[in-house]
This record gives sequence, structure tokens and C-alpha cells, in this order.
Amino acid sequence: MTLSDRAKLAGGLTAIAVGIVVALGAAFVVHAAEAPRFNEFGQEIFPAIPRAWQLVTLAQIVSLGGVFLAMGGLALAYVYDKPLTWARAAVGAALFVATTLILFGIVPNQFLTLAQATWEWTPTKTFVTIPRWLVLNNDLSISYAALKDMISGTYAVVALVAVGVAMVKWQNRQKEATAPKPTPVSEYGRPLKVEG
Repeated sequence: MTLSDRAKLAGGLTAIAVGIVVALGAAFVVHAAEAPRFNEFGQEIFPAIPRAWQLVTLAQIVSLGGVFLAMGGLALAYVYDKPLTWARAAVGAALFVATTLILFGIVPNQFLTLAQATWEWTPTKTFVTIPRWLVLNNDLSISYAALKDMISGTYAVVALVAVGVAMVKWQNRQKEATAPKPTPVSEYGRPLKVEG
């Protein structure tokens, strides 16, 4: 099923509007949950919103989902399956750059901030100690800081591979759509005729 240009525009604009509302609403929750409980005059601010890192992280994820929804709506409304012009190419390039900035800049930064500031994954905290008999009677332990770096590095490699695979799939989507369908053949190698 293919969507008409009018349906793509309507769906894209709807996704943009919903994404912006979700992103801004969740960003407000993040702001309120990270705010101090009292202002400089001793008045309680945002009393209905609890202060917890779990709420902040969840709201950040929801806000990020809203941003991606708005970006997907923009791509659907103005770029996807349309004749490529300079303006559409610029919009597509801006969306790609924004996506990579989020994936390789904002997400790792937020994880490192959470791990270092909130969870306090420092080099002085031991994550695991390797039994001495496995390391020739030496003392070997892995700190939470090393665990944080391993997670961050693994995320970067996986994200880089995923972006590369997505780019190749995106470039080949038109070729796959226009490729001729193979003709069914009999077990003797002759083309089958479909009566219909």
C-alpha cells in the first residue's frame, strides 16, 4: 500500500505536531524533576513532580522519542518518496546530521552524566574482582569507571554499524522496488504461466 502525497503530508504534519508536544512536555518534566525543591525564598517549587533520577531518565527518553517522531514526520511530509530537489536534499541532510548528533553526541553525553554524576561510577568503586587463581595470583579488578567506558564504547560501535546499515538500506530501497520480479520456473527449467 502506498500513500498519496496528500496523506504523507497530513501524516507528517501530524507526527511533527505530536512529536513537538511530547518532546516539550517531557522536557518540562525533566526540568521540574531536576530543579531544587525550594527556591531562594524558601518556597517549594514544582511540588507535584517527584525528584528522582529514574523520572528524569524516563522523561529524557520520552522527550527524545518526541524529537525523533517530529523528525520522522518532517521526513515523511517533505522528503520520503518525492523527487529530489536541492531544498529536499538540504532538509534530508539536515535531518541526517541532526540524527547523528543525537546518536553520537547527546545520548552518550547523557549516559556519561548519569553514570558519573548520579550513579557515581568512579575509578574507586570496584565493579568486579577477578579471582586470584585466574590471573596468576595477581590482584585484578574492574572499576565502575571502566564499566562505564566499556558500555559507552560498545554503544558507539553498535550505533556506527547501525547507521551504516541503515544508510546502505536507504540507498538500495529504490533499486529493490524497481527490480523485476523473478519468473517462476518449473522443475524442468521452463517458465510457468499463471492462468488468471
